[in-house]
This record gives sequence, structure tokens and C-alpha cells, in this order.
Amino acid sequence: MVRVDDYTHHTGRHCGSTSLRNLSSHYGWGYDEETCFGLAAGLGFTYFDLPESPHRAFFGRPPRLEPAFFDRLAIDVDRYEGDDWETTLERIRTAVAADDPVLVFTDIYYLEYFETDTHFAPHALLCVGVDEERGTALLSDSEFDERREVPLERLRAAMTSDHVLPLRNRHIVVSDPEPNRTLAEAAPEAVAEMARSMLEPSERDRGAAFGTQGIEGIRRLADDLPSWVDLENPQWTARFAYQNVERRGTGGGAFRRLYADFLERVIDSTAALPDDAPSRMHAVAADWTAVGETLEAASERDDPDAMEPALVDASESIREIADREKQLYEALRVGVG
Repeated sequence: MVRVDDYTHHTGRHCGSTSLRNLSSHYGWGYDEETCFGLAAGLGFTYFDLPESPHRAFFGRPPRLEPAFFDRLAIDVDRYEGDDWETTLERIRTAVAADDPVLVFTDIYYLEYFETDTHFAPHALLCVGVDEERGTALLSDSEFDERREVPLERLRAAMTSDHVLPLRNRHIVVSDPEPNRTLAEAAPEAVAEMARSMLEPSERDRGAAFGTQGIEGIRRLADDLPSWVDLENPQWTARFAYQNVERRGTGGGAFRRLYADFLERVIDSTAALPDDAPSRMHAVAADWTAVGETLEAASERDDPDAMEPALVDASESIREIADREKQLYEALRVGVG
């Protein structure tokens, strides 16, 4: 087996930001998970339709979180997507042999250690070892205390899944680990970028035919929620929505709690931030948690008619959250933009 020497595995709150934190530890950048998340402008919102159950879904983070972190700190990386598996595997093996963990994007359905029958992608993790004789890869996954060894064929399936968001062997390798920007330089720009993307998503934010982004996406969710009773399995749709608020690596409150903690980290060193920004974001996170509890309760009601009042309540709460988030992001954009 070839493996990354002197690599320390840590669990964390979110797959992407934990993987970035583990890279930070490996290369000596010195950033904790919350700071990695914030520097990646990691807060976002995407509401989208799925062709299969649960048919509706949302993410509280942006699609480009991981690449944005490297861009913000001007760390040189090589990004790959669309290559065949043989080319991808050889690149991963070469990088690992050179002591460079490889950031890969997967569907957890195919990773046996999750023991799940639900497709969920993209899930970011680090590949830190390859044993071609045994046909296995060694993975550093944010949700597990120990590194996990999986068959290469399962990793291949996880990296080429067409479910939720299609993956085509997407992976990132650090080519020069020296950051060219400091935290003091990067943090204000990251906050401004997050606020801009939530208020006025660009075509780059939106992605090709990928849902509704930003505040507009939150409002679309609020408008659409009551109609979930007409879906094939509304209980599962509501349950999946609850999980995307409080579980599935969000850090709680649809990623808002993780971002509030980032704001606390940088409030003293980023003079332009409003003093009350962390407390306002914590309050928004708490409101999302309450919405999650309502969605969980709705998912436990067998009759769609009995579900509808809870979905209406959640819809009204989310509409109010959208207004509060808009006000907060406007204040952040003015403060640091």
C-alpha cells in the first residue's frame, strides 16, 4: 500500500470543511474547521427538484465550497473531473505516494461503512492510501473516528454516481501547499462573497440547471412546502428535509450555526464586521433548528392531511427566516464589501 505519511485523521461537523481542516493540519496552515468553512464562503442555500424520491431537497451550503477555500487563500491546486477511472486512480495513487491527500467527492450510498440505502452526494472526504494488490483505498471521512478501508470498486461507484448531483470522478490535489494570502486578507472577502451569493446569485453560483440559489431559494422552499403532501412519499420528503437542517453534516441549523462560529472566530480581527453579526447568525440557526423539528414532526404523521398544518407552519417560519437572513447579509455586505 502507498499511503500519506504523518497524516492525522479528525472527525468534524461537515464533510467538506472537515476535509479542509485535515488538509490544513497536514500542510501546516493552522485553520480549524469553522475557519475553513468561513473562508470557503461556506454558507449558502440551494433548493432543487429530484427525479426520484424524496423529489425535493435543499442544501444550506454552496456547490463550490471546497474550491472556493483554495481560491480565497490562493493555494495552488489541480482540479479534475470527467476523466475515466483508470486515469483517476493512477492520479490518486501518485498523489498519495507523494504524501498529498486527495480530496474526492462521493455518493455515500456506495460506501459500505455508511450502511445506508439513501443516495447522498456530493460527500467530500480524503483518500490517504491505495493498495492495488488488495484492491482497496484508505479514506479519511469526517463522520467516523477511524480511517476506513474500502474496495476500489466501491470508491469508483461512489465517485461516478448519477444520483442527487452527478459525479464524474471529481477530485482535487494540492499542487503547492503554500498559501499566498493571509487570514486577515481573506476573511473580509469571504464574508462579502457569501453575502453577495446569497443576495444576488450569479450564473456561476447557480450552476447549470441546478436549482434555485440564495434567498430566492429559501423563499421558493417556503412557497413549495405545503404542496409536498401531493408528492409520492411526503413523509420521506419531510424527513429528508429535517435531516438536511440538523443532520447529514450540517453542524446544526442548516449550516448557520457553523457559520456563526466562524464569525465569532474572526470578529475581533475583521473590524468591518457588525458587532452583532455572530449573535444574529446564531439566532437564525436556532430558527432553522426549530423548523427542522417541525419537519421531523411532520414526517411522523402517516396521513398527508395531518401533515399539512405542520408544513404550513414550517413554510411561514421559513418565510420569516428569509427576511431576517436578507437583512443580515445586506448588513454584512455593506460592512465588509
